[in-house]
Amino acid sequence: MKSTIHSSRTVNRREVFRASSFLAAAGLLAPGASAAARLPQRGKGPNIYQRAGIEPFINLTSTRTMNGGAVLLPEVSEAIYEASFYHVNLQELLQKVAPRIAELLDVPGAFIGSGAAGCLTSATLACMCGGDIEALQQVPNTDGLNDEVVAFRETSSIYDHAIRMTGAKMINVATVADLQKAFGPRTCMAFAGARIQDAASRIPLEALARAAHDHGVPLLIDAANELPLKPDPFLSHGADLTVYSGGKSLKGPQSAGLLLGRKDLTEIAFWSSAPHHTFARPMKVSKKEVMGILAAVEYLVTKRNMEEEYNQFKFWYRHISDRITQVPGVRTEIMEAPRPGYYPEMRVEWDQDRIGYVAREIGEQLLHGEPRIMSTAYPKELDPKMTETNHFLIRPMAMWPEDYKVVAERLYEVFKNAPGKKQPRKLATPFGSLDGHWEVDVSYIGTTVRHTMYLQNKGNEITGLHRGRISQGKVKGEIDGDKVEFDSRGRYEAAAMRYFFKGTLRGDEMSGDLGLGEYGNATWKARRA
Repeated sequence: MKSTIHSSRTVNRREVFRASSFLAAAGLLAPGASAAARLPQRGKGPNIYQRAGIEPFINLTSTRTMNGGAVLLPEVSEAIYEASFYHVNLQELLQKVAPRIAELLDVPGAFIGSGAAGCLTSATLACMCGGDIEALQQVPNTDGLNDEVVAFRETSSIYDHAIRMTGAKMINVATVADLQKAFGPRTCMAFAGARIQDAASRIPLEALARAAHDHGVPLLIDAANELPLKPDPFLSHGADLTVYSGGKSLKGPQSAGLLLGRKDLTEIAFWSSAPHHTFARPMKVSKKEVMGILAAVEYLVTKRNMEEEYNQFKFWYRHISDRITQVPGVRTEIMEAPRPGYYPEMRVEWDQDRIGYVAREIGEQLLHGEPRIMSTAYPKELDPKMTETNHFLIRPMAMWPEDYKVVAERLYEVFKNAPGKKQPRKLATPFGSLDGHWEVDVSYIGTTVRHTMYLQNKGNEITGLHRGRISQGKVKGEIDGDKVEFDSRGRYEAAAMRYFFKGTLRGDEMSGDLGLGEYGNATWKARRA
């Protein structure tokens, strides 16, 4: 095996970063404990976080911002470190680095922004304002501006807010037949997510691009999770602009992103964003992040072997699968990448007649054990109901080379020691009927808001309708004696509002705690109207 560190010359920081991973994988750091007993040692260890009261974890959720993004390339870490020693003019730096990135990726133009979401905002400003400095000061007031965005509903997500925050109005389309009537005199842009390239997409990328161009507006694609390839798989099929995260598949700085495509629009995006004093001034990217994302692109183009990297992911998956399928009832499936710039995943599934856990319970055991493992089975910042299943995905982009062995052992132990089939819960007779109209006061940290519910219960089952200020959703849950537990899901544009009510019934009143998913918690009090 070729040595990572050579004693015949000076060792640089990149080699130290690579060597620490190699030694940990080989079991040469912190000997004496089993593979599953501790967090693998990297760098100087996890004390940097532990002294702040935070215990790090192995990350199986891939590039979720909430969980820290992807593994940073050693070349990126080194570039960020080296960039910290000198001062440069940020505008001059951006104007030099962006064309270099465009050249490396063989695209007409590039813009470096504050993550993929920041790039979405800057791209929208470019299409809506066209560089007009008065318009850039005016937004989100869009009087007199073309402010409509034709958006493919099937690929809409919570991240559409990065577009809406400019004052833009989303005109949603579901099929090719919707396109002609969706475009109008106030349309400034068309928009879709990367899944428009999936085989099952009801609007092909080429069709949306053609409709946009027929109406004289550009098409923007949000490909935050994807890897920027040559040729760009979206630009080469008709898109005008594509957004990529710096801290996901690119393995660069998490707080940087790329907007690639038409040179005129990427230049306008630059003048429309930080360091310039416009609506997007808060979306700042630092000199260190600029040099870090340049290093990530340079490494991608000159050295990174994606076939080898994806094969390594599959090797990890096979190792994990071989171990955990020793437990009767556990099944796995390696899922190939659905698009050219994405990565393979592995589905873990189990027979609940043999293993009496839902995904949430497995996720909780993984996160609260030693070492901590964060998985898509853990519901804390997400929707708890999504993990009441018998499966979850393992995603690889945030895993270090030595993590897979720890994951295999921890999962094996959880499955091996799982209880058998769960028995149905026995619920107590309801203390009363919930049928009727309820006025609900939801108390957030800084305000109280009146909501309305129309509920009914048939035995222990609760159904109904919940109306908030701007959304409404169906209610589903149960009553157990005087204890109530139900949830509702409303939507505003592509944003989902999830409410998880727990409380106590007392005659014509109810009250308790309210879970808000990633937005924390509140309390609620309801009175029958």
